[in-house]
Amino acid sequence: MPGTCWLVRAGFSGRCAWALDDERLLLTPEGHPPEAYPVRELQGVGGDEYTVGLVVDSQTVALSRLGADGSTLRERLARLWLPARTQALRLAGSGDGAPFAGAVTAGGATFPFRALLFDDVLVFATPGRDVQPLFLALLADVAHDRPAYRVAATGWDGPATVFSKLAGQTDAFAAALADRRAGLAAEAAAALASHLPALPLGGRAALSAAWPPGRMMELSELERVAPGFTRALASSWLAMLPRKAQGETLLAWATAGKVFLGYSRSAADQVPAQAPAEDAPEAPPASSDEAEGAEASGPGDPTAPLWLLAGRDDGWLLECLSLADHATYRFAAGEQVPGLVSQLLCAPQFSRTALYQPLEELVGDQAEFAPAARDLPFLGALRARFAGRMIHTSVAAWKRALDSPFPRA
Repeated sequence: MPGTCWLVRAGFSGRCAWALDDERLLLTPEGHPPEAYPVRELQGVGGDEYTVGLVVDSQTVALSRLGADGSTLRERLARLWLPARTQALRLAGSGDGAPFAGAVTAGGATFPFRALLFDDVLVFATPGRDVQPLFLALLADVAHDRPAYRVAATGWDGPATVFSKLAGQTDAFAAALADRRAGLAAEAAAALASHLPALPLGGRAALSAAWPPGRMMELSELERVAPGFTRALASSWLAMLPRKAQGETLLAWATAGKVFLGYSRSAADQVPAQAPAEDAPEAPPASSDEAEGAEASGPGDPTAPLWLLAGRDDGWLLECLSLADHATYRFAAGEQVPGLVSQLLCAPQFSRTALYQPLEELVGDQAEFAPAARDLPFLGALRARFAGRMIHTSVAAWKRALDSPFPRA
């Protein structure tokens, strides 16, 4: 699909030839060599019937004087870009990704949107802006206003995102959201039945609504929703996990009110996401004492990996209690951290590599993690607060690292 246009970008304004295939837009400014723009790395696509606006490195690249090709180019580019960008940002969840389009209102402003609805996340984009995830586990309510042809999705922290003008698809959109949220509640019920058998059914039912896979909740709030939770956690779920000792230590280490728990979806329900052995020990135990206390490096329990986030005045520690091949992650202090970690656990293709690896080291086989590490807002905010890892060699060595001064981000 080739054509000509007038190109305006940093350092150039003039005639340009363009060509678009399924993976890249090729621009050849007059008097210059061709420039390839992978569709998956564009940070936004916008424009109108006769122009196309691209966002590249947070700056606008404008194509105008497209003639009759303008609307065709913009439509095809937008159609290719949404699924490609979703994959690049590692936001493609399980399921087929049902397409929807309409208008979205958030923060008092309304824009057209395109979306893909997966089993666990709605990804949508508005003109000239990057893909945004709406994680279904973080929605407290979805309200379908049939007379107004609107669907309001409200988060646990209050803000609502309203979808409208869905071109006859309002009922289907509302039903699909409801079905997928019900699916997460069913997953939660199964995980709780498996791991908290001592908790009465009423408590587990309440938790299946309030504590779907991915959402971090403070321990006292979990106890309020399901009385007896803390006791049942200690006697069953925590007791069976390979990081039981670390979990008990962190529960005692944390400041009151700064213990959050969450669990991610079963490995069978997630898109494959992680390279193996990302957090393998950097060195064997240094002494015979440590060798005697060295921990098993087996996979542990992958059915609903349980995560604990513990905070003190100087920062936060994030521990996966279920899987033995994960390090302990340190983050600088900040009240935003629990919410950011919730989004991390909800991300359908969560990768530890994208969390802690410096951007300049995401090369070769790890280059696929770079777009998410660079461009996902919640991941960028966590990376900015990342303050190192505590690698597991033995419980004794881990406790010594816990008592060491907290590194700065």
